[in-house]
Amino acid sequence: MNEIEKTDVCIIGSGPSGAATSIMLSKLNIPHCIIDKATFPRDKTCGDGLILYAYKSLKTLGEDLFNDFLNHPKFIHSKRIKLNVSNTLNLNFRESKDRNMVISYAKRIDFDDFLVKNLSKEYAKTYFGNGVKTLKKDKNGILIKLKDGKEIFTKLVVGADGANSIVSRKLAKNKVRKNLTSTFVSTYFKDVNNLPSDNRAEIRLIYKKMLLFFYIFPLSDGQVNVSLGGRSDHIKKYDINLIKEIEEIIKSNKNVKDIFLNASKVKPWRGWTIPFHFGNHNIIGDNFILVGDAAGLANAFYKEGIGTGMMSGIIAAKNIKKFIKNNNYSLNELKNYENDLKREFKKLLKFSHFTLRIAKFKALFYSIIFLFKKSIEARSYSLIKKRSY
Repeated sequence: MNEIEKTDVCIIGSGPSGAATSIMLSKLNIPHCIIDKATFPRDKTCGDGLILYAYKSLKTLGEDLFNDFLNHPKFIHSKRIKLNVSNTLNLNFRESKDRNMVISYAKRIDFDDFLVKNLSKEYAKTYFGNGVKTLKKDKNGILIKLKDGKEIFTKLVVGADGANSIVSRKLAKNKVRKNLTSTFVSTYFKDVNNLPSDNRAEIRLIYKKMLLFFYIFPLSDGQVNVSLGGRSDHIKKYDINLIKEIEEIIKSNKNVKDIFLNASKVKPWRGWTIPFHFGNHNIIGDNFILVGDAAGLANAFYKEGIGTGMMSGIIAAKNIKKFIKNNNYSLNELKNYENDLKREFKKLLKFSHFTLRIAKFKALFYSIIFLFKKSIEARSYSLIKKRSY
């Protein structure tokens, strides 16, 4: 029989939210375990864009970490995002002259590995390449059994295992809700032409039977990440073939087709999901909390969840320090964590969800953007500064 390892805290998942939780716990001198079914570096299908809370989180985790991110040769940065609402109407989000960037681009294979390499060897005991087989709850905590038979008993599980979280399914008893999830396809292209010299993000709203979001993000190796997606329930309702739609856009859309004249796919199209169900699912319970995508913290409109996920990990770690001090991991105690998340994210995520609902009405959304374009662009500065760095 293998000896059961005991720990106060065990994180399941070492993507950005799990890694941020671990790094912050280490800053607070809290020993813990962290599990991931993959070994790093590992690939991860994503849009590869980083904004807002990603910067704030990195700075919170350490100025050295933030500076290493800024100077990393595989990450690039831009001071501009261009949202093309139509062929003639757009919104420009620019960073002020005294600040460095409004968006960064990093392949997840590189960014996640960057964070994992900053896990503490003193406080974080890692179990990588060894996924979770079962979770068993008792009155004192949770017994985790890994695929190789290793057993870990913990007083608190942090579910940082993404959109298909085993912690969310098995402990929180959550079920996937397609109306609170986006589905995307993406891949990398090489030999693209005429990309903007300022590395700005190109985002286009594509109105078919439903609202779709089309992204072109430049990368440090000269490739681009190209993605298309929208609300999962609408994709199913209107029988949208995302691969067919994105290939048609690349071939025929007059605003982007020239970029891809000599380009070729590096990999096949791959699908991924973005959950934005925060406030509608259980994210806490006796002896467990959820962070990141497992907690549904992605932004419903602009689809980014890395930054909010990392910040949720930081908030979780600060609360875990209190849980350990009080030796209390009950639902009532853990409500403090949920309340902290609501204070930080509820207003932003609620507004984002409202914007997504309005945006599906094409004429109405065009009219709003046309009338309030200057005001929206001007007010974006304060929003960016408050929620970034």
